[in-house]
Amino acid sequence: MSPSTHAAVKHHGLTTRLGCATLLRDRIFVFVRDARTDPMTLLPQRQANESDGDFARRRARFTSVAFLALLAASIWIFAGSERLWLAIIPLEGGVFLLASALFGGLMASLPVLALVFLLMSVWYGVESVYRPRSQATPVTDKLIIAAGLLVWFAPALALVAGALRAIMTGSIAFSRPQRVYLLESDPIAFWQSIGFFLIVAAALAYPAWHYWRGKFARDTEPA
Repeated sequence: MSPSTHAAVKHHGLTTRLGCATLLRDRIFVFVRDARTDPMTLLPQRQANESDGDFARRRARFTSVAFLALLAASIWIFAGSERLWLAIIPLEGGVFLLASALFGGLMASLPVLALVFLLMSVWYGVESVYRPRSQATPVTDKLIIAAGLLVWFAPALALVAGALRAIMTGSIAFSRPQRVYLLESDPIAFWQSIGFFLIVAAALAYPAWHYWRGKFARDTEPA
């Protein structure tokens, strides 16, 4: 290969790499811009001639995978928080500030994002069950409904379980402010606390019941 040909090939390769880098930069810019204006663009978009149920099921799969990835990342960073912090401490100056800020930001944001994607996966999964789809999946539908019921009623069930545990043990505790009420020594405050737990549980269960009542009503409607 002559020197001129070698230089032309080298120039062509450099131009191609620069073009790819520019295209990647432009796509990243568009992605970030769209995500800032409409975060829903981060999720899979509707395909041509796709039914509502298939579209919701595809989004449910995507958000489920994202939830599992964020959950794994959260577990990893919290399980190794001491080791990671010990690795950050020897750093100095701006590197230390950047690393510590990133570390704190991840510890604060990953669990929240995991919870958000869990709720989104349940929401889209349930919606996919009650919307038209190209094919029936009865077993998957039942699993999705069971998971949806558990997630929707979990806060209320947790409060009811706490109230039952307090009745069985004869004491109920609050963390903020720190208070412990015993059935034997302070029965009025004890039963007031039990009533508070049950009232909050009912308040949390009502919107869940209202949501699922509408879903189950569709199944009982005559064809």
